[in-house]
Amino acid sequence: MKKWFLAAAVVACVLMTGCAGSHEDEATHQAPPQAKEATPAPKPAPKPEEHTVPKEEAQAKPVEKPKPHVESGTIVGQVYFDFDKYNVRADMQSAIDEAVKKVQEYGMKVLLEGNTDEFGTGEYNFALGNKRGLSVKDVLTVKGISADSIKVVSFGETKPICQEKTPECYRKNRRVDIKVVD
Repeated sequence: MKKWFLAAAVVACVLMTGCAGSHEDEATHQAPPQAKEATPAPKPAPKPEEHTVPKEEAQAKPVEKPKPHVESGTIVGQVYFDFDKYNVRADMQSAIDEAVKKVQEYGMKVLLEGNTDEFGTGEYNFALGNKRGLSVKDVLTVKGISADSIKVVSFGETKPICQEKTPECYRKNRRVDIKVVD
């Protein structure tokens, strides 16, 4: 009888194990096993988008160099004149060209200060200094400096750079100082 009891217990265990849970849902939802297919090669990653600036925008914004700093009132050139004359001499053109380059480089306004030697009356020398300044202004405007950015003043004989009573000293005083100002 022990044999029968043992056999019945084994059968009961087998039946209980078989009824322990229904995996029918999982079995019906699983795909039948198939032969392994070749897996497709992975698609290459998309190229990162390049940020491009439209040509119009790139051309519209040229890179500007910062303008060098210079003190207002700095003399960037001097133009010398013959005795009792106000026409710009041909040998002064290179000095004016250099001054024009500096004025454009600094991007500032221009002050022209006309000066004379001590010969003549004060009134005459102020007028002569003004004519010299206007002559230099005309040349600067021809070379590209805006007339609106140029101011002319005359000091006549009141601001000599040389005090000696020599022909060389008188020549130094017959001048127009080209200054840059804010």
